[in-house]
Amino acid sequence: MFLKKYQIKVVSELKSFYSKARETKDAFDTARKALPEDMRHTLNWVQTSFQTAVKDYKDRCTNGLGEYYPRVVIKVPTGGGKTLLAVEAIREYQNIFARKRAGLIVWIVPSETIYSQTVQKLRDKSNPLRQLLDQASGNKTLILEKGQHLTTHDIDENLVILFIMIQSISRKNGKEALKVFQDSGGFESFFPADNRYDLHAELKKACSNLDLISEIGPVIKTSLGNAIRLSKPFFIIDEIHKVFSDTARETIDGLNPEMVLGLSATPKAEMNILTTVSGLELKEEDMVKLDMHIIPPSGRKKDDWKTMLQEIRGHRDALEKKANRYRQNSGLYIRPIALIQVEATGKDQRGKGRVHSLDVKEYLQELKTNPDDIAIKTSAQNDIEDVDLFAPDCNIRYIITKEALREGWDCSFAYLLGIIPNVNSDTGITQLVGRILRQPFARKTGVVELDESYIYYSKGDTRSILERVDAGFKNEGLEDLVSKIKVRDNESINPAKKVKIRKEFRSKFESAFYLPVWVMIEQGDKKRRFSYELDIKPYLDFSTFKITDSIIERLNASLSDETKERQSIIVTLDAASKVSTKYEYSEVNGTKEINIDYLTRRYAELMENSFYARKLAFSHIKTLTGKLGKEKVEEHFGFITAFLHVLLSEHKKITEENLFLEYLKAKKIVLAVSNDPDLGFKIPYEDDIVVGRIPNPYKYYLFEDVDLISMNTLEQKVGDILDRQEKILWWFRNKVSRNWYSIQGWQEYKLRPDFVAAKKGNNGNLELVYILESKGEHLAGNADTLYKQKMLDIMTEQKKHKAIYHYEQAKLPFGQANDNVEFYLVEQGKEEKDLKKYFR
Repeated sequence: MFLKKYQIKVVSELKSFYSKARETKDAFDTARKALPEDMRHTLNWVQTSFQTAVKDYKDRCTNGLGEYYPRVVIKVPTGGGKTLLAVEAIREYQNIFARKRAGLIVWIVPSETIYSQTVQKLRDKSNPLRQLLDQASGNKTLILEKGQHLTTHDIDENLVILFIMIQSISRKNGKEALKVFQDSGGFESFFPADNRYDLHAELKKACSNLDLISEIGPVIKTSLGNAIRLSKPFFIIDEIHKVFSDTARETIDGLNPEMVLGLSATPKAEMNILTTVSGLELKEEDMVKLDMHIIPPSGRKKDDWKTMLQEIRGHRDALEKKANRYRQNSGLYIRPIALIQVEATGKDQRGKGRVHSLDVKEYLQELKTNPDDIAIKTSAQNDIEDVDLFAPDCNIRYIITKEALREGWDCSFAYLLGIIPNVNSDTGITQLVGRILRQPFARKTGVVELDESYIYYSKGDTRSILERVDAGFKNEGLEDLVSKIKVRDNESINPAKKVKIRKEFRSKFESAFYLPVWVMIEQGDKKRRFSYELDIKPYLDFSTFKITDSIIERLNASLSDETKERQSIIVTLDAASKVSTKYEYSEVNGTKEINIDYLTRRYAELMENSFYARKLAFSHIKTLTGKLGKEKVEEHFGFITAFLHVLLSEHKKITEENLFLEYLKAKKIVLAVSNDPDLGFKIPYEDDIVVGRIPNPYKYYLFEDVDLISMNTLEQKVGDILDRQEKILWWFRNKVSRNWYSIQGWQEYKLRPDFVAAKKGNNGNLELVYILESKGEHLAGNADTLYKQKMLDIMTEQKKHKAIYHYEQAKLPFGQANDNVEFYLVEQGKEEKDLKKYFR
């Protein structure tokens, strides 16, 4: 399964945090041993981890034992693939932080619909998400639901994913009322026999926040909550903002998590936000159907819902014709669905002056709609239960609802939303908006009508519908895409316009519009754009990666009891039948073994040739067992796998960079400007922007107007600083899209700088062009930033050594394209100082 660019960014941030957290925790665990036992919990390794990762540490949480643990949040909009991100988070957690394949994951989901959909996907062994989990577990994944039996053997042998509904931990009526904490069967293996009060007392001493049936004895509850506490699991919480009340947080803390990862489109300000995915990133990756068109009532009668239904029916039928033609050309099936929101649904609610679900169904049938095409989804009637809406043999084209689809429902075939209630008072719209935004197959069709979404309404005013839709976008984490809303017959709402490069700049400085790119020189002096796929990927040589004596020494020095699978609290009887407690470590998957398949899969993540990955895995295990002994490798196999994966990943990055630098040294690759569109790059002559409420505040912006709505705070600040520099000629913000400036370096994904700015000399002519990448403070020092810094430095060196080449396809009217270009990374907090230095 290929990740989108924003998903790769999220996984990269997760891996970096897990790695820093693991290193910090190991160091603190060693230091903790020197402290008295009653002081050990005071060391806050989590705070140091956040400081090392340069992340804000706001939510300072401790578990039921008084131990610090990290609770981090990923802000990801609706439609951003949260399930895939959660699976990747589990995989990397197991590989990097837990360093094991077995263990317990508690996955908390917000609604019955999402619960059943996610469980169904992950139980299906042919589903790519399940296959990713199986790769992490060595094909030992166990999907459980609350109410099913759970044993210590399950957790020792498998990667157990336990699903729990959000209501199980978020109620305000006290944990005593929640089934998770009630005494029940199915968890006996975690606890001593009921009559062994001595063993219960020892276990309670080792894990002090276990619930008791009775203080006398004592007797520990045989509950799921207590089993979770003893297992210290990793928590995934979808829509974590819904379980962030004091009561809910106290409940989660009391379950003794090792770490919590929350996913939310609307995280709270006091959360530890690890990374953020914007709506624009989803749009650029074809994840959402935008623009969204709002179609007001067509006639003078503002509450004519029947006319609205006629329009929706005609529009939906037209979309299906286009979808059928698209299927003939692409083989991909889409059946556009219209959602109709009504005013009443109950049996006793009809005939009371409100439009009922049956009224709508009957009228659609009067319009010659097949009854099989119509479904009703209410709390009392669910015609879409257990129906695969994506199946070609499914007939459903209209779904009538009031509130039942407000949350948790997911079908990317939904294109149209018809609203019968008055939009001036209908708060349900804010939830329904997100139901029509997902793009089928997470990729654009190229058919404009099938790549956009549509809202019809019959009562209310435009201002109210815009406010509701605006709120809906914010609820879905898509607040930066509000400008993509269009209202039919009202060009004043988010009007789009084409802007051109300003005449005074175009006439004088066109030579500076050609920007340098890397060009590959082939045999016979043939030239083409440098390509990772052609010039780096095929030449990656993993055979030079050897398990050397120094690597073995480093590995051996890292191995300790802490690097085995996990620490367990064991209560036993000694030879004299007296109580004895100790800490023991379970082995990999509960048994000593070396799993070549698992190591092979981890290696195959870094290379395309899975056969070679297996050969390399065999070779490395043979070397390690020869040097360290088979038993030691078996005991620490999870840690060793993670250790080797990190080394091989570093080797890959070094190899990529060395290949690039060798090309550069041999002049097989050069930085060049060219007017050949297949070889070089020229700033686009036109740009499409949304006209904002605020007029263009910039005097030196290259284009006639600027899209302020899409600029984040840091970008606006950099723009403000650039525009007031004495020696600024012009500047513009580069866009993250196919037709705008990008730099292909030695890593697979292109660098897309944020700004291009031209500096004038003392005579007012062009002196220099700067390519600028702005970087948030929280990203300073991470691997991605260091790579960008290195690449930009190399490009600037080419300019300083006068090594930017010219490959003009035809003679330019102004002579040569400009080659005075320098490349810099501007850090948040230093932007004023750096930009003043460049424009002195």
